[in-house]
Amino acid sequence: MSWEIRNILQLINGMRLNLSEELHVYREACDMLLNAAHATAIMEARLPLAPAWGSGVPRVRSIFAQAREAGSDPAEVVPDVELSQPRINPQISRDVEAAHREDPDRHAQCAGTTLKRERCAKTIVTGIGSAHCAAHLTPVERQRRDELRAAEERWTQAVQEACEEHRVELAAAWIIRYGTRPHRLEQPAAPSRPRQVSPIDGCSGPTLGEDEQAMLALYSSGWPSLCPRSAEIIRSLLDCPRATIGRLAELAAAQVPERWSHGEEWLQSSIWDGIQPPDLNLPPLGHAPELDEHPAVQELRRHVNVSQRAYENWQAGFGVFVEACDDPPIDTMGDLLAFWQDLGILVPDGHESDGTIWRIAPLPPSAWRVVYSRGPLVPSHVLAAALDWLLECEAPQDPDLPPREVFNLILTSTKPPTPEGIVTTAQATC
Repeated sequence: MSWEIRNILQLINGMRLNLSEELHVYREACDMLLNAAHATAIMEARLPLAPAWGSGVPRVRSIFAQAREAGSDPAEVVPDVELSQPRINPQISRDVEAAHREDPDRHAQCAGTTLKRERCAKTIVTGIGSAHCAAHLTPVERQRRDELRAAEERWTQAVQEACEEHRVELAAAWIIRYGTRPHRLEQPAAPSRPRQVSPIDGCSGPTLGEDEQAMLALYSSGWPSLCPRSAEIIRSLLDCPRATIGRLAELAAAQVPERWSHGEEWLQSSIWDGIQPPDLNLPPLGHAPELDEHPAVQELRRHVNVSQRAYENWQAGFGVFVEACDDPPIDTMGDLLAFWQDLGILVPDGHESDGTIWRIAPLPPSAWRVVYSRGPLVPSHVLAAALDWLLECEAPQDPDLPPREVFNLILTSTKPPTPEGIVTTAQATC
């Protein structure tokens, strides 16, 4: 936008108007914008600032001075907003210069004559070394004008393409910087080792160990895709198939030492930690039209909105599913491990002095079977919402328990179903 404003001012200035003062003011404003962008980058980079400058709102010069006094180097911080000339092929600019010719006087009167044999009162065509207006151009002058127009059109098109490319780069930088930090919605990937070979061979029998077969059964049951942050638990179980809850927590905390200092801190962390999209503090849509029209901001809003909807859907679905399992709400990773123990995903495998040793059950129950066994204990509308969510997230079905039988629990429940619990025909016949 800054580059386009400069071109417009120069164009108007060339039409017999003296805008030298406006151009000077514009250059000062452009420098102020660059300094403000640089100062903002210093603040976002968390450079040490000297406290001797006061506690008020810092000005641009104050930010630079504080950073230098504290021993920081502001020159190493580069703002992510470039107010500079777009990057275009230098040959295009050279073509424009080659097609341009100096005029003796840009405001000279045309040397041609009218049909009445009078001197033409129009001004000459500038930029082609002409002595005539557009109506009295000679063939050579007309050729020069066409060459200059074609070169200027190529230059304008190159500038537009460079600006669009810069907007795309800026949008990508915003997405990398804000859109993917720090949330994540990826599902845990199945271990590669158990999938290399079949668990059962027709001739030699079992080809995998008990722990590896249990891990395959866990993925077949669908629990890794249903429970948030389950990948951290699974990676701990791969490192230590049989361990106490404290040991599993220590292994999980060691995976990200910059986040968790010990296992107890990991156990008390939220199951949605690192999953909820970040709050970017963008102004509401419609409050800043010039910001809303920026392609980078539009893409950023779309990315954040999609992630926010996915997060809210997962959070609401998992919450109602836990309620349908007749368990208390799950807030921390310790609660999630207790939930897995209660459902029989983790089973006891001995004792140590500091607690029970746990391992993955050889055949963990599917989510459908858990809801089927505990469904009569919860209100029918909760059961219906949980089953809808299992269908929506495509939870693997139990081969011995068709979804129709689970949905029949709603119809045969002793508690009257609420309007939210009415099952549609498509659901009842799935």
